Amino acid sequence: MNAMTKTLRKSALRGLWIALMAACLTACSDDDDALLQETNFTSYRIKGYDNAKTTIDEATHTVTVTLPTSVASGKDLVPEFTVSDGAQASINRVVQKSGTGALDFSDVVLYTVSNADYSVKTRWRVVVTNNDYTARYGMGNFLTASWSNNGTAPGGFYMQQQHTGPYSEVNCGPACANMALKWREPSYTGTVEDARNTAVHSEIDGSTWWYPRDVYNFLQRNGVDAYYWDFSRASYGDFVTTTCDLLEEGNLCIVCLNNGNISEQTALDKEYHTGRYYTGGVGHFILIKGYRVVNGVTWLECHDPWGVDLKYSDGSYYGANRYYLASEVATTIDWNYWTVVVPGK
Repeated sequence: MNAMTKTLRKSALRGLWIALMAACLTACSDDDDALLQETNFTSYRIKGYDNAKTTIDEATHTVTVTLPTSVASGKDLVPEFTVSDGAQASINRVVQKSGTGALDFSDVVLYTVSNADYSVKTRWRVVVTNNDYTARYGMGNFLTASWSNNGTAPGGFYMQQQHTGPYSEVNCGPACANMALKWREPSYTGTVEDARNTAVHSEIDGSTWWYPRDVYNFLQRNGVDAYYWDFSRASYGDFVTTTCDLLEEGNLCIVCLNNGNISEQTALDKEYHTGRYYTGGVGHFILIKGYRVVNGVTWLECHDPWGVDLKYSDGSYYGANRYYLASEVATTIDWNYWTVVVPGK
């Protein structure tokens, strides 16, 4: 091997070594950049509640903190958190510091976790609540009072008015009456169509639309000592207070209202259990079976017979255990003057 060949060989080896070192340095630099660009919460808690359950879901960019049920408000809570190395958390471009500054967690709080110049960022939702369902259902985060009259019928007592014979479109009254009878008598097997056939035409004016009197008469004929509450002189507030009192006494309440007065649910999250989920604007019977007070707002737990075959991912009907704002249900006093009260046994 002559001197020129040796020189060329050494030069080639030196070039290969330099290329390998450059590749290694580039790879290390890329790894560092990737690490700096991670924009996650790595821990999150509320100051003073070290034992609260926290779930961080990087797939949906959601943090959920469940506080004790004794925590009645989401106001003035101080978050303590960590984020990915090199990242920062901000709200409306105001950088947040862990452990300093109280926030209102009555509803979801939206963060942006980003690098320093916001060129890489991720939107995060933080839900702080004292229960496992009101936030998911769309009512808010802090439950302070609840009541449900669920009865003992296997599988519950919800019935929709669809597919109940030739009068399905106007069978909300018979459906509510039949649900109430099923709640009162779990062994009862009659259908909504059966209820309709006991009074094909209203005993009030001969129309196919049932009135509160027809609901009352059906229940009385079936041995249920239902009665009227006349709220003709009640205010909206009186209606809500009295309805909740009646529920706590173990009763169901059946009302007829203009369903257009119930706010429509427009959220993209179809798992919400709040608000009207169909076109409204007509007289409609609903059955009230409970209530919830969330963030200081009262919601009435209703069986709405206009189910239209819509179901949640768990197989339950949209109309079953639907939560409507009590202040909106109270507009029934503008539609008629009677609530049919169905006592338990």
